[in-house]
Amino acid sequence: MEVLTKQKGTEVSLKVSGAVDTEAAERLRAELAKVVKLSPTSVVMDLSGVPSIGSSGIGKILAFYKELNKNKASFEIKGIHENLYNIFKSIKLEKLFPISMK
Repeated sequence: MEVLTKQKGTEVSLKVSGAVDTEAAERLRAELAKVVKLSPTSVVMDLSGVPSIGSSGIGKILAFYKELNKNKASFEIKGIHENLYNIFKSIKLEKLFPISMK
């Protein structure tokens, strides 16, 4: 799993590539912690390169969202595959932040 981070002013975009299993979720958590330290006002996470994600990966994304929310930053997921979209929707994450498919 790889995370590419780009910052433009107070906006941050993340492109995650590869499966997010338990081991990768810890790396994802570390990368997301770096983003929180940037104090962004807006974060867009591109998951188009993620074929699968485990519950620990979803947990890391949710914790990241909560940190951003505390700092009044917006968060959005784009490019998600249909199978992941269905998982995210089944646990009602789309009610917390915008999620869009490819």
